Amino acid sequence: MNQTPSPHRPPAVPDAVPEADADVEADVEADVEADVAPARDTLGPAIGILMALVPCTSETARRILADAARAAGATPQLMARTAIATRAHPGEAGADPVLERALRTVIAHARTPSSALEPAPAGMLPAPFVLRQHLNHLRAARRRTLAAPDDPALRAELDSATYTLCVLMGANSAHGALLAAEEAVAAHRLPASASEGPAPVRPSATGPA
Repeated sequence: MNQTPSPHRPPAVPDAVPEADADVEADVEADVEADVAPARDTLGPAIGILMALVPCTSETARRILADAARAAGATPQLMARTAIATRAHPGEAGADPVLERALRTVIAHARTPSSALEPAPAGMLPAPFVLRQHLNHLRAARRRTLAAPDDPALRAELDSATYTLCVLMGANSAHGALLAAEEAVAAHRLPASASEGPAPVRPSATGPA
């Protein structure tokens, strides 16, 4: 007697991912997060260090890291670690010399004005005591940020102080604005006759003895 063969049925597909596969996926996600977290932890302090050293805004600090990384053929994260190592071990072999040299070159370029600084009209500048007060605030913010570059609140304070100085001085470069502000404050401290040289010596009314 001939029997009709039963039709082939595909194996049943489980509705849920096996527990073992779920564990593997969780481990992969944890590894990815572990790789991303150090990058975040490194970039913040490096940006704070550059903001305090140059000085500059956070946007310029990020551009410095990117430009230095591009010049050295490295990643921004690796350049950020270089900035931290250079600050933590000044003058020591704490960082790759090639990366450190690229970073210092870009920092020097950021500190160099693109053109000669032209003094702003006297009527456009804030009062000297306002400039002096803001310079003191900026110096204090730079010191605090350099001491704790991983503190986002300090970086935000320095970012605001740096941007305000650029607005006060009408400058695009924070370093150029700082130089111009310090020059304006120093000039105000000098007496009016300082640029005219010493006063002439008048002969005594009684004449020589």
